[in-house]
Formats: sequence, C-alpha cells, structure tokens
Amino acid sequence: MKLNKPVLGIDQLSDETSLIHDSRNHITAVREATNVDLDVDGNVSRRKGYTLKLAGPDYHSLYESSRGWLMACKNHELGVYTPGTNVFAVITNMAENYLTSFTELNGNIYFMNPGHKGMIRANEVAARPLGESLPDVTPGFTAVANGSLSAGRYGIGYTVVNNIGEESPLSPIKVLTLTEQGAVQGTLFTVASGYKYRIYMTTTDGEELYQAAEFDADVTSFLISSHEVGRRPLTQYLTYLPFGYTIRAHGSRLYVATTDFVFFSEAFMPHLTNSAHSFLPTTGFTTMLQPVDGGIYIGDQTGVTFYQGDDPLVFVPKKVSTEVPVFGTSIAVPGSFLPEKYASKDVSAIWLSESGYNIGLPTGEVVRLHSKQVALPKYIQGCTAFSLQDGRKQLITPVNSNSLAGASVALDSAFI
Repeated sequence: MKLNKPVLGIDQLSDETSLIHDSRNHITAVREATNVDLDVDGNVSRRKGYTLKLAGPDYHSLYESSRGWLMACKNHELGVYTPGTNVFAVITNMAENYLTSFTELNGNIYFMNPGHKGMIRANEVAARPLGESLPDVTPGFTAVANGSLSAGRYGIGYTVVNNIGEESPLSPIKVLTLTEQGAVQGTLFTVASGYKYRIYMTTTDGEELYQAAEFDADVTSFLISSHEVGRRPLTQYLTYLPFGYTIRAHGSRLYVATTDFVFFSEAFMPHLTNSAHSFLPTTGFTTMLQPVDGGIYIGDQTGVTFYQGDDPLVFVPKKVSTEVPVFGTSIAVPGSFLPEKYASKDVSAIWLSESGYNIGLPTGEVVRLHSKQVALPKYIQGCTAFSLQDGRKQLITPVNSNSLAGASVALDSAFI
C-alpha cells in the first residue's frame, strides 16, 4: 500500500467513504494505521519494536541535556543513564516522587518539581540547591566600644554569598542604636567554608542600606568598626523561586509554572525572584511553558497565550489558541525539523491538544496540523521526543488519559 501526496496519515473525522484525498481523488490518509511508519512519499513500513534497557518500576522524567547526558528519575532519585554501560548513576535524592522538569541556562542544568529544585553547574556532575539560603541560626548584632561609627541609629542586615558567587536574599533588618561612638559586633554566624557574609547598614540615622563590610564565613563573630558605604543590596526584597511543575529558560531568566501563575527570576540572577511583581497570571493549572526565539508560549485552562519579547517586564501578550495543551507534551524543535514551508524558521514550539499537534512559530503564529483529521480525548499528561529514524523525522508523544481513547489516535504528518 502507498498513500498519495500530500501524505497526511490518520483521518478520524471524515466518513469512511470520503477520507481526505487529493485533487485527483487519490487517498492521502487512512482511517487506521497500527505500528506502521509513513514517509513523505507515502510508503508504508512496519514500525520497529523496542529494546528494554532498564528493568524495574518508577522510572520517569527523561531528559537529554546538551552535554549528551540522558537524565531520568527513578522514584525520588535523579540520575544519569549511560546506554553503553546500561548503568543508571544517581546524582541526588529528591524529597518525593514527582514528575521532574529540566532546562538549561549558561551551561547549567536546572531541575524542578513540586517538592525539589536544584542545579548542576557547567562542567560539574554534582547537584546543588537552586540559590543560597540564610543560615538556620539567626545572627545577633550588639553595640560595642572601640570603633569609628558615630552615635546614632543604624539599620543592619546581611546576606550569604556561596562559593559560586550567588547571593542570598537580604535578611530581615534589625535596628540598633549606638549611644556613643563605637562599633557593631555580629555573633552566632554559621561557619561555611568558601562562603562569605555581606553586612549592609544604613548610614547614621539614615534610611538606605549600603554594604558596610564583607567577611569570610570562617569564624562565628565579626566586628564592624567603620562603614565603607559600598553598593546597595541587590537582593533586597527578593526571595527564592517557588517550587513548580515546569521550569524553562528564556533570555537571562528562569520561568517556573505553577497553578494560576508563572513566576520569573531576576535577570542574570536565576536563583531569585521578586514575588511581589515578577509573575504572569494564568487561569488554573498551567499546562505549558515553552520558549521560542521570539517569545514564550504559555498554556492554561483557557488555551494558549504568546508573550512576545525577551523581557517579561515589557512582554506583549496575544491569545493564539483556545485549545488547552496536554500537560508535558510541549517541546522546542529546530526549524529544519519542521515541514518544508516552515523550515526556514528558527526554533519553534510543538505541543499536543484535542485537535492534534500544534506548531508555535517564533512570530507567535500557531499552525494546527491535524484539526481536520483527529479529535483526541482530554489527555491528562504526556511527554514528547523527536528523532530521526531511517531518514524519517519522527515526533512521538506517549500520553496518559482518564478516558479511553478511540482507535487510531496516532498522529502522522510530513515531519512525524
């Protein structure tokens, strides 16, 4: 059997006697196709089977990084699978067994789920927390003699700077009064090798904070006898990125999808956010968060909105679809992977909805590839991968559903 061009694959919606055909009445689609591949010339071949690589339950959340790592989770363990040796090497243990999302920015790998978040730095293999926390023990500040600080009222706060230069949010401000010229003694600081503490103080009876001192975190107490009046605290009013279901990088920031909101980090400080205004509202559960070169596609319970631009503070939003994306099915694909008429485009987004696959172009235009061919169930979630098999460009999306799917839900197009 051979289909005629343009080869469309499955047609669930037409009558049995009037499947989609070309101008010469030649059939270009079929009602059912089980375990077969169709190429762009209409040739039909049996789809290859699979080879079991790792046995056992609870594997999930596959991710291929730009380093060539094939990352995965087994229950609550995050690790790397090496096909050549068939070994799954655990990198870190996460709090609970959640589906985990991955992204990369500046060579770093970031991972996130509703109970855990972390990063693996470029050229490293160990996982570390995403951002730096303040110590569990709160330091104290007291007025002492033998310093050059003038008598008066001072506001004092501090931050922690870890061994890769990330600065924590600013601590709560303590107000201290010096009744005479003297110094400020800081005590109960937690010792952390390779870390630093930055002390921020107001000037005498002032309101604005400035860096007063920086110390290596190798002792438990510090003496601040003078005020260097350095820079303002960059992390004041900032906090940690929240846990979420999806994490993506766009521009110089990280984006995290939750229910009702997409939060974004500070520019060039991907570990911190301003929870007061650094978010985009969504309606209900956020089903998709997929950046492209021209902006970012965000899906929620009302459909898909394209936020044009690189800076979230000046995004231009545009509603581009009323179909709800299937959670977990969005993926970024190079233009060369797309059908010929879109191949000149840069990286685009692809996701699955009730009408089949959608292409989100960098311009914000959405192309519905199968809207005249299929009507899919409301899938709960899925995952998508693309590959080249025997010269065929394939896009594969396994899905989970709370309703039984009808026959012929596999989708095929010029690039699948």
